[in-house]
Parts: sequence; C-alpha cells; structure tokens
Amino acid sequence: CQGKLLQTLSGHESWVNGVAFSPNSQMIAFVSDDKTVKLWNGWKLTPYQWACNWVRDYLENNPTLSESDRHLCDGVGSH
Repeated sequence: CQGKLLQTLSGHESWVNGVAFSPNSQMIAFVSDDKTVKLWNGWKLTPYQWACNWVRDYLENNPTLSESDRHLCDGVGSH
C-alpha cells in the first residue's frame, strides 16, 4: 500500500518530532531534531481536517483495518 503526497513543507534539516496547532488553527509549529521551530501561517484546515488528510489514504487502503476504522474520516473536508 502506498500513500499519496498531499503537501510538502520544507525547511528543517533533520527529523520533525513535534507538531502543534494554534488555538485558532491558523498556524502550525513544527519542532525538529535540528533544534529549530518552523511556523506555518495562514493554514486553512482545522487540526482534524489536517490529520484526516494525512491518514486518509492509509485508512482507505490498509487491508488490516476494521470497516468502522476505515471510515473514521468520512465527511471530513480536505479544503
């Protein structure tokens, strides 16, 4: 099973090991092993939409998931 790339956010020189959303969901902070924090502003998705977009292909195509788990993100918009 292979996933589909949705978006690439570049800038870190090492692994990203933390993500946090601002209370209004308009900014995301990424923390990296390179000891930097990158802020992405103007985000249009809620944290739930972002997370569902990230795992949607996995949920739809992983043969080991139960049918109910496969539909966890049904109805969650991607934009």
